[in-house]
Amino acid sequence: MKLYQGILLTAITLPVYAGQWQALPDTPPIPTDNPQTEAKIELGKTLYFDPRLSSTGTISCNSCHNVMASGDDSRPVSVGVEGQKGGRSAPTVFNSAFLSVQFWDGRVPTLEAQAKGPVTNPIEMGMKDWEAVITRLKSIPGYAPMFETAFGGENPMTADNTAKAIAAYERTLITPNSSYDRYAK
Repeated sequence: MKLYQGILLTAITLPVYAGQWQALPDTPPIPTDNPQTEAKIELGKTLYFDPRLSSTGTISCNSCHNVMASGDDSRPVSVGVEGQKGGRSAPTVFNSAFLSVQFWDGRVPTLEAQAKGPVTNPIEMGMKDWEAVITRLKSIPGYAPMFETAFGGENPMTADNTAKAIAAYERTLITPNSSYDRYAK
């Protein structure tokens, strides 16, 4: 009789829990200080896949957050420049636009702040500092006009604008039509 009551109780309460499920929205929240534009998204995508943002020219954002796989690197700990191993696995980039904090420990609140971290982390991408990153970007033909189109102004190639572009691209990496979302809808 107890097993029957447990099954009956489960059957009665399941619809209540199912009614609380929500699908992801079709668009992510967009911060007012970083509106989405096609030019910014294209620049961000280019930067995201460019290993020249690393000290060795071998590691891109996509190296650890592979958008052709599960948005991560499927490793127990991520591997950065010179084969160095980090202390954690890379979280997926998919749907990170919906998170209220970034990194496993929640140490930054925005995608823009997150995008600045790995580039100058000595284990991950290993650039000395953001001045070195911008100097390198300025030496690469094609980036200046992309930054000008995306941001305008006299000196659009900055650390903040680089992070804004990468974050703008990452906000396109959402999955609002997953099997779960279709079920929840």
